[in-house]
Amino acid sequence: MIDNNEWFVNWFNSKYYHILYADRSDNEAHNFIHQLKYHLSLNPSEKVLDLGCGKGRHSKTLSEFFTTLDGIDISKENIAYAKSNKSKNQNFYLSDMRDFKMSNSYGYIFNLFTSFGYFEDLSDNMKVLENCNHHLKKNGLLIIDFLNAKKIKKTIKNNHETKTINNIIFEIDKYILNNYVFKKIKIIDGDSVLNFEEKVQLFELDDFIKMLEKTGFNEISAFGDYQMNPYSSNSNRLILSAKKR
Repeated sequence: MIDNNEWFVNWFNSKYYHILYADRSDNEAHNFIHQLKYHLSLNPSEKVLDLGCGKGRHSKTLSEFFTTLDGIDISKENIAYAKSNKSKNQNFYLSDMRDFKMSNSYGYIFNLFTSFGYFEDLSDNMKVLENCNHHLKKNGLLIIDFLNAKKIKKTIKNNHETKTINNIIFEIDKYILNNYVFKKIKIIDGDSVLNFEEKVQLFELDDFIKMLEKTGFNEISAFGDYQMNPYSSNSNRLILSAKKR
């Protein structure tokens, strides 16, 4: 059940979300998927799921590498855009990653660009992993691309920045509170003033290992960037591959 009061539903359905992040690179997404395919020896004949697919930035490349792609997102705006630009081997669905139900079983499920850790209750994050495990084939892989919490904790010290895009002012404050990284976003668009937030729980590698093992995964590998170099506390990202037992 989608709750329209949750921060990510409001923000991801806003036109301002897409304006603020319009500079996200399709080339970066393409190169990252290529690295995943090479380093993890992914089989192109498998069906794959892009969980938290957004407007389909990663789905585009995934559908070039794999025979069938399904994408799920909680934002109706994102799904409408993805459907309007989809190719023949893509299908997109409006759903919540905590309780999605698909008819397919997948060789690989991708959860990319920090699309995890949004929920207040730890059990909700566990439901996501349990649901992924349920929808994977035996020995299928879950691949998670997450922020590096250890580095974030060292580098974010109540940061403030102001951006102006298309004459719209974005005042952005980043800070850490109660093991979450917050981004408060004040938007000034002419006479309109709006406020949104982003909030992600700062799960570290050890946290993920515990959660993944508890929800039926093993053979967990960690990488530190989009070139799939080994993970360290100073890495830019935390990229995980976990196999369904």
